[in-house]
Amino acid sequence: MARQAKVVRILHVEDDVMDAKLTRLFLKRMGYDNFDITNVRSAEQGLEILRKENFDVVVSDYKMPGMNGIEFLEKLRREGNGIPFIIFTGEGEERVAMEALNKGANRYITKNSAPAVLFNTLARYIQEVVAEKEREEKARRTKQLDRITSQSQSASKMLTAERRGKETSIDSSSFINEHLDLIILGLLLEKPMTASEVVEELKRKFGVLVNPESLRAPMEELEEKGIIEREFSKEDKSFVFKLEEGMENLLHGPTLSREMLTRFLRLTEGFKINEQ
Repeated sequence: MARQAKVVRILHVEDDVMDAKLTRLFLKRMGYDNFDITNVRSAEQGLEILRKENFDVVVSDYKMPGMNGIEFLEKLRREGNGIPFIIFTGEGEERVAMEALNKGANRYITKNSAPAVLFNTLARYIQEVVAEKEREEKARRTKQLDRITSQSQSASKMLTAERRGKETSIDSSSFINEHLDLIILGLLLEKPMTASEVVEELKRKFGVLVNPESLRAPMEELEEKGIIEREFSKEDKSFVFKLEEGMENLLHGPTLSREMLTRFLRLTEGFKINEQ
C-alpha cells in the first residue's frame, strides 16, 4: 500500500551492488515511493557527496573496502554532521553494533533476518530517525524563538518608553546590533525580501543606514537554525529571503506570536534612533 508522505532522501553506502539493488527493490515493492535513494559504493564517496548535497538519513554497511562503516560514522561526527545514521552489521557482530551506537549511530540492523523482516525494520527505522531529527530541529527552533521573544519584549518596552517621552536614550549601533535578528524576522513576516531590500527597510523604519555585510551573520544564523530560507530570484538576480516552510505555524503558537513582532515593527515605524 502506497504511503503518502514527504520525500525522504536516503544515502545508501553499500559496496555490494546486488545488496544495494535488493534494498531499493524491496522498499519500492513495499510501497515506500517517497524514499529517494542514492547509492554510493564506499564511505569515501559518501563523505564526498554529503559535503555537496543534503540527505535526511544515511544507511551504511559496516564491512567495506577502505573505510568501514564505523570509521565513516566517526568521520561524519568529527566534521559536525549530525545526520541520522543507520548501520548494517553481520551476524555475531553485536560488539560492532554497540560500538556504532556509542559513537553516534541512531540504529543498527543485523543482516541475518528474512528479507521481509529486514526491510520492514529498515523502513521503520528510517521513518523513526527522520521523525526524531525533525523533533530535535523543531525544539532547537523553538529555543531560538524563545530568545527572540525575550528580545522582542525588552525592545518593545524600550521603544514604548521612548514614544511616551520618557528619558530613554537609544544608541543606534548598539540597538541594531542587539536586535538585528529579531528585526530581520519581523520584516520577513511582512514579505520575502532581498538583502538590499532589508537594508532599505531598516533605513526607512529606523533612519539608520546599515552595511549589507552586517546582515550576513544574523541572516546566516537564522537560516542555519531553519527559521528562514533563501531562493534565487532570476528577476532580481539575487537571493530572496523568506520564512522557512512551517515557521508560520510556530509563529502563531504560544512561543512567539506574529502579533508581537508586528507590534514591534509598528512601534518603530517612522521612529528615528538617536545617533551618537
